[in-house]
Amino acid sequence: MSEQTSEPADADGPLFRAAQRRAAEVDDGVPGRRRKAWARFLVTAGLALAEGFLRNTFVWGAVLFSLVAIGSGVTAGDMAWAVPLVVSGVVGIALVFWSIARRWSFGRQWAVLLGVIIVQIVLIIVQWRSQ
Repeated sequence: MSEQTSEPADADGPLFRAAQRRAAEVDDGVPGRRRKAWARFLVTAGLALAEGFLRNTFVWGAVLFSLVAIGSGVTAGDMAWAVPLVVSGVVGIALVFWSIARRWSFGRQWAVLLGVIIVQIVLIIVQWRSQ
């Protein structure tokens, strides 16, 4: 069997790619320098883990705000608010999952997450304030 090495993609983010490089430094390190390589790897891997946790939190936050927008649109009682809220919620959920499934670049994924959250919050607040 051939061993496959997977290179990190743009979607993985800079911290994950740095942690993978640091892991290679540990593997290839000279015994005298291996301790420093381990320390650099652990710091970088911890930061990558924190970034991954933050990104997953934003993914589910964007989905949650989209669901709240859909629910707010369904219960709005006014077609002028129902249509934009429901459409923005469905499009927001689709964009979030599409950006992850298609492995868009790290920056584009974050732009989608933040954009969806901001649009949903603004629509919900404006709809709420107008009633």
